[in-house]
Amino acid sequence: MPSFGPRGVLLVPTLVSTLVSALLYGLAFPPFGSHLLAWVALGPLLLAIRAAGPRAALGLAWLWLLVMAWTVGDALPRAVAVYFEQPTLFGIGFAIALFSLHGAPYYMAFAAWYRALRHWESPFFPLATGAAWVGAELGRVKFLTGNPWALAGYSQMHATSLIQIADVTGVYGVSFVLVAVNAALVELWLSRTRGPHARRVAIGGAVLVGAMALLAFAYGRFRLAGSEAASSGAPAVPIAIVQGNLDVGSQWRPDLYGRNLDTYLRLTDRVLRDGHPALVLWPESAMTFFLDDEPLYRRAIGRVLSAGGVELLAGGPRAAGQPPQYFNSAFLLNPAGDVAGRYDKQYLLPFAEYFPFARLDFLNRRFGRARVFTPGTPTPPLPTAAGSAGILICNEALFPEIAAARVRQGAAYLVNLANDSWLGDRKYAVRVFDIILLRAVEQRRYLVRVSTSGPSAIVDPWGRIRAATALETQTTTAGAIAPSHDHTLYYRVGDLFAYACTAAALVALLARARRLRR
Repeated sequence: MPSFGPRGVLLVPTLVSTLVSALLYGLAFPPFGSHLLAWVALGPLLLAIRAAGPRAALGLAWLWLLVMAWTVGDALPRAVAVYFEQPTLFGIGFAIALFSLHGAPYYMAFAAWYRALRHWESPFFPLATGAAWVGAELGRVKFLTGNPWALAGYSQMHATSLIQIADVTGVYGVSFVLVAVNAALVELWLSRTRGPHARRVAIGGAVLVGAMALLAFAYGRFRLAGSEAASSGAPAVPIAIVQGNLDVGSQWRPDLYGRNLDTYLRLTDRVLRDGHPALVLWPESAMTFFLDDEPLYRRAIGRVLSAGGVELLAGGPRAAGQPPQYFNSAFLLNPAGDVAGRYDKQYLLPFAEYFPFARLDFLNRRFGRARVFTPGTPTPPLPTAAGSAGILICNEALFPEIAAARVRQGAAYLVNLANDSWLGDRKYAVRVFDIILLRAVEQRRYLVRVSTSGPSAIVDPWGRIRAATALETQTTTAGAIAPSHDHTLYYRVGDLFAYACTAAALVALLARARRLRR
């Protein structure tokens, strides 16, 4: 083992190791596409925590979080500065505070756990390490407003066989496999300088982890092998997606009222000439006007829809009551242009759709006549021609429990309407898409993602992309979806696996403390 400094810390090596780990972890996410890096990215961090003192280990975890979060979320500082019309330095400070608040307590807790158990010579230690990491991710998602951004499992969304376990464990099962493999590799590496017993333990741990990973992949292959038989008998319904790629800004100004409707109508007319969809979908914010107040706009939409006898599902604002309350809504229009159903977004995005700190009025913004949106009330799925549609607007699709709630209400497929144009960051768009993709696997439902600037896509219940648009293009795409009413184990038990992992990690820590006291 290396010799330590007076405080028990090899400062430069541990810092370098931590930074390398954070960068490798970030590069495992799109658009870099190096998802294999996630299988080794955490190894340097684990080695650094082992070498550090108790306080230093906590600091390294916080440093890792900041560098990792910046690598995968570098658009946030600029977006915050633009959105609130503040200097770039404000955006940087806001991002650091947000990263720290949403992640630091949980990764620091993991670091403390891992360092406390670092001398535990057991083949189960790598599995326990994976469980402890899952506990940290669970805390990050469940507390405060929740932040699922860049969970380890989301780096593997294109490893189609592996992600099938999400219908049992959610994303946390994928994270568990990844971190356990990282931990097993660390134990093998360290066993080189230890005695024969330590090497046998490390090899035993690697065998256990390898068997667990192979089991996960085998389950995925089994599920994929049955996918064709599962979908062959279901009637398919043709649909079409319109991607306008038109920016209405981070703030909807009065001069933009009614803007862009002609573009969406033109693209819809084109897609109706090219095919015969039963349903056309427009993204969030496609309608920059209050639909209920504009009979002329509704008639213009109806003229296009009636020519193909097609329904329209589109996003736009809604005002109701006196004084008016404003809602971020999805409207279902029949071929005559009449509103046949509506969903008001229930889970609003802090700072963007509601402002939690009213006294900081200089940061508040106006949405036309609205300062903030109002959360909608629970609404049944919209009865579209393609089946009952569970609507997830923007960030609602980031949380699996919201998708499960839609299925519980009777959704036969899921629809995610989103506005990504104002942010103008390609990395953000593809990373969000990968998170949302897993909702299809968890619930075994078709997922239709409709974005202003892409990627828009049709995803089948096994997480495979059946049709997609290119980023930042004005285009359309079409495909078919089949409604489903099956229920997965994950739908029934939710994040039970993640809670069980958290409990197992705590039991391991208590058992270790008890042995040390003896």
